[in-house]
Amino acid sequence: MIDLIIIGAGASGLYLAHVLNQMKSNPQLLILEKSRGIGGRMATRRTLGTRFDHGAQFYRLKEDSKDLHEKWSEENLSHLWFKSELGEHWCAKEGMTSLAKMISKKFHCELEKQIQKIEKTSTGYKLTSDKNESWECKTLVLTAPLPQALILLDKSHIQYPEEYKNIAYTKALIGLVTLKSKLHLNQFGYIEPNDDTFFSISDQESKGVSSIHALTITMSPTFSETYFDEVDENLVIEKIKSAFVKAFPDVFMEGIELKKWRYCQSLTKANSMFGKIDDNFYLIGDAFGGSSLLGAMRSAKALANQLNSKT
Repeated sequence: MIDLIIIGAGASGLYLAHVLNQMKSNPQLLILEKSRGIGGRMATRRTLGTRFDHGAQFYRLKEDSKDLHEKWSEENLSHLWFKSELGEHWCAKEGMTSLAKMISKKFHCELEKQIQKIEKTSTGYKLTSDKNESWECKTLVLTAPLPQALILLDKSHIQYPEEYKNIAYTKALIGLVTLKSKLHLNQFGYIEPNDDTFFSISDQESKGVSSIHALTITMSPTFSETYFDEVDENLVIEKIKSAFVKAFPDVFMEGIELKKWRYCQSLTKANSMFGKIDDNFYLIGDAFGGSSLLGAMRSAKALANQLNSKT
């Protein structure tokens, strides 16, 4: 019997563990992650002879991120990318995943654990994986994007507030691109065109993540919704290349790889900072705290305060 199990090793799950540790509440804690790596949308990939962040590109230095920022800075993991009217934008020298890995070092995290069923027991909850592994805990926190979380709750015949069904997410198609020559986007190396084609373009070289000319091109929600379920990946890549060439006719691509996020950004927010399914079963994430890394962290901190008050 484990005190607390967190399903999901993304920003909200890891930050919840971090805050509880800072509060010295010290529950026996286990993090279960369905993927082969941690970080969720704090995602970095090595491909095409270099390295790309293909999820979150930065974190903004705000009060919510200050404690982790100080730790990342102490270990020389993060550096200032640029300043704008929205504040300071910090990124990771080794990619955003490295920031998640630093948090996870203090906690027991098991990877490739896909939870298929949740059962309420007399003492808490029993979790069963797709490989028929099982765990039992007193308190359970589910951090998956809300539509994914609801699928698991439905399969487990667990009730939840009806309003959660109305929270939708944008999809995102991502082009990881290497270039023959450098593209000067602006003084930052980051733009958000706010059109029907591109959501953002991030210069990975200017961030220090790539040693060669490389971009992460996040297509707009409109573009991504149109082509997300297209079975011919080459067709999608050609659509991205065509849009890029139209916008930047003097820049030549060398390589391109496609990545996808089915649940990129929540379009609306729940009415609370975390969801309460039962006395010891909670939901957290950007659908509660706001659609960003900071939003996920705010949700996690709100639940940490709640759990700490119960001890």
